[in-house]
Amino acid sequence: MPLFRAVLFPPRWMRMLALLAFVFVAAHLFWHGAQPYAVGLVSAPWDKLAHLTLYGGFGGTAWVMLGGGRPTADVLAPMAAIIVGVADEVAQSFNPGRVVGLCDLAADAIGAVLVVATLALLRERVRVAGLHPTR
Repeated sequence: MPLFRAVLFPPRWMRMLALLAFVFVAAHLFWHGAQPYAVGLVSAPWDKLAHLTLYGGFGGTAWVMLGGGRPTADVLAPMAAIIVGVADEVAQSFNPGRVVGLCDLAADAIGAVLVVATLALLRERVRVAGLHPTR
């Protein structure tokens, strides 16, 4: 199975790998976000691009983790990424020098939704073309 089909219709091993990646990156986000060097690490306006990218990755990883080929992944994956974003903003409120912002959360949500929407669109195009794997 070519890689793009494996991502769009992930087998069980890929879903488990995505779960591990999601948890690992989220744990590192919270750990490193609580360190003093995290204050002002990425300056504005580039911090929004960092949010878009990171949470787009969370959304895409969650989409694969949730099965990708299933329509429920289209809704639950961005929600999972946004929940991590909300938790990160709450955690930041307890760290001196860190700034909590709705704009950061909006960038998180936009990144997650864009990546998941792109993956869902690709999945449907592959299905229409008859290239999806049989299970």
